[in-house]
Amino acid sequence: MKKLLILAVALAVQAFAVFAETGMPLDDAEIVGIVMAVNRAEIDAGNLAYSVSTNRDVKMFGRDLAEEHQRSSSRFGDWVAWRGITPRSGPISDELKAEEEKFLENLGKQSGILFDLDYINHEVESHQHMLDLLENKLIPDARNEGLKKLLREMRRSLTDHHERARLIKVSLGRKK
Repeated sequence: MKKLLILAVALAVQAFAVFAETGMPLDDAEIVGIVMAVNRAEIDAGNLAYSVSTNRDVKMFGRDLAEEHQRSSSRFGDWVAWRGITPRSGPISDELKAEEEKFLENLGKQSGILFDLDYINHEVESHQHMLDLLENKLIPDARNEGLKKLLREMRRSLTDHHERARLIKVSLGRKK
């Protein structure tokens, strides 16, 4: 399972790197499509962690993550409705969705400390990758200042999530 998770993360990193290095800018509809895919993935993973984990820290992290990404999804949804933009899928959002689907399928087969470790490792890695994507691609490519503001707010939230996941990962390492 650990090898599968490492492979999934490596593939996601490669996908992000390829798209970040291309000179092709994303438009605002594609950017929102990516954000909505990330929010959906985090809601699903967080809900799974809340329902499956027996570790209080992991359980509460999952619940909080699902709630915060639901609020983020609502904010971005309100923004696109107000602007009359339809979020659009693209290579990055499609890759995110496919990777998350595989991850959740495999995670659902885990239990106990293995579940907790796989989930938290994934959250540390995925939040770091999303922070990199925000910084190097999404914020620079966003054309609308309102969207840039929302992305910067998301960056602050993701930074907090990343740090919290790192702390939980350290605490879980002591419980093996």
